Amino acid sequence: MKKRKRYSPLITLGLLALLMLACNFPFVASPTPFVFPTPDLTMTALFNPTLTSAPVIFPTQTSPPAWSSPTSTPQGLEPSSTPSNTPLPPTATATNTVTPTRSYAGPGMRPKFGMVGYYFNAAPRIDGSLEDWTLDRYLIEQVVYGKDNHSGAADLSGRAMVGWDDKNLYLGIRVLDDKYVQNARGSNLFKGDSLDILLDTDVSSDFYFAELNKDDYQIGISPGSPSANENMEAYLWFPSASSGKLTQVAIAARARGDGYIVEAAIPWSVFNITPRSGQHFGFAYSISDNDNANQNIQQSMVSFVPIRILTDPTTWGDLTLVKP
Repeated sequence: MKKRKRYSPLITLGLLALLMLACNFPFVASPTPFVFPTPDLTMTALFNPTLTSAPVIFPTQTSPPAWSSPTSTPQGLEPSSTPSNTPLPPTATATNTVTPTRSYAGPGMRPKFGMVGYYFNAAPRIDGSLEDWTLDRYLIEQVVYGKDNHSGAADLSGRAMVGWDDKNLYLGIRVLDDKYVQNARGSNLFKGDSLDILLDTDVSSDFYFAELNKDDYQIGISPGSPSANENMEAYLWFPSASSGKLTQVAIAARARGDGYIVEAAIPWSVFNITPRSGQHFGFAYSISDNDNANQNIQQSMVSFVPIRILTDPTTWGDLTLVKP
């Protein structure tokens, strides 16, 4: 019988030790646990539609809502030209998107059709006489409305002057008008012989903005109704939030055989500004005419500014205040 070979206990222990060391050899890699990757925005969008990302929207520059026009619109504007008071819908803005600041800023004066208002060291007497006015005279003769109803300088034209001091803006004008008709009052005074003043008190901030806003003013002055120097009045149409009669405006008028004379002193407080020498304003000086004694209607208008449009201040001229 063949004898079985027996290993010594020392050899057996050695073999067990070698097996235990083999588990830590560098060439024997430990198993790597499975890790689920973190989803990015694309995966989230694909697997969870409720978390889709909104597209980036660059807001376009839009104009703010225009100020409403008076019920009776001066200057014979067509209804389609009347500014709307409907607010604009809100502009969509994407999350984390910086909205650019809207600005209409530009130069501080409009370069064409300028008038100069000279400082009065002694205020003129508002008495219907221009004898104490020694200022430059500007011809008011450009037809801006009702050309078919205008037959020439004798029908409607004028020579105007502008002055100022710390309290008032002064207007003096000699009007040629072969037939004086003014039977309208209040907001309708433009439907008779009258003056029209446009003043933009902050040209630079909205230089390119072709709509009326709260710093644009329109004032009408009636020389009298039914005759010059009777029931004279001034009316503010714009800004429409402040519209109404301007009882603080001093007016004097005088009839002449070929027209009339008007003087007016408008307090600077009407425009909410403090005047200073060198200041510029958007400005237009105009005259309305009605030759129909049986109907209140604006038949024509002449202006110092030939491109004047009431609702577009970019078409107005410039007024510069000068103190020698």
